[in-house]
Amino acid sequence: MKSTPGIDRRRRRIVVAVLLGGVLGCSVFDGLVPRHTWSERWGPMVPHETFPSDCSLCHVSNSWDRLKDDFHFDHAAETGYVLEGAHSQAACLRCHNDRGPVQAYLERGCGGCHTDPHQTTLGMDCTRCHNSHWWEPDGLVAEHAGTRFPLVGSHALAACESCHTRATVGDFRGAPVQCHLCHQSEVLLAQPNHVVNGWVRDCQECHDVDDWRAVNFQHLLFPLDGAHALADCNQCHIGGQVVGTPNDCFSCHRNDYLNTNDHVANGFSTNCDDCHNTDAWDIP
Repeated sequence: MKSTPGIDRRRRRIVVAVLLGGVLGCSVFDGLVPRHTWSERWGPMVPHETFPSDCSLCHVSNSWDRLKDDFHFDHAAETGYVLEGAHSQAACLRCHNDRGPVQAYLERGCGGCHTDPHQTTLGMDCTRCHNSHWWEPDGLVAEHAGTRFPLVGSHALAACESCHTRATVGDFRGAPVQCHLCHQSEVLLAQPNHVVNGWVRDCQECHDVDDWRAVNFQHLLFPLDGAHALADCNQCHIGGQVVGTPNDCFSCHRNDYLNTNDHVANGFSTNCDDCHNTDAWDIP
């Protein structure tokens, strides 16, 4: 079968183009080797117009989207911007992507790359609480000292969201500074019954910030000494009711009087401290 001159010429052109493409590299013949403009992980790729035409300087030959293991780029020397901490481990496309020239959002500081979760309520200086090594906030106790509620005692260890209910979405506004507004659950469960006795505000009169369980209540009307100091509050304050509780011995020790050594038969005085003391009931 006789070959057609036109077909032979087309075949020769294709062979030559393929050979030249293999020899000269992928960047020369854009029509034969299409540009790679998409990353499945990062989206649109940064344009490579100003990059060297030799793709093998950065990429492995059989996987264009993977850099060579020995690839090194001195970011400080080439760009004048030093990558420190976590920034030195960030993928290039985190900053160099289709959002525009990196210089444009670099000039905006941290907010150029990091969406502000605080909605500008804490200002734009992210370094007040964050650093480039670890994004988790640092130095918040000192930062809090400049607010209307310095963190001292156990408050310095409390999770932010325990008072700032919208902390998880970056909003720290409107947190109360009155004790009872944060400690409502403790007030409801406290013994003696705080609600019955009207102890629902001014927590600091009895409690301190080091340990909520530490009570500084002054039992002035009936000093607690001896065994009384160890007694459970509810033994005298039935149902947690404090107001109106009698402070004479017989009111609390009526059953002891009735059941001990025929006190009734002998007509013993109901003024218990005539014979007993507060260290031990059975020691006259």
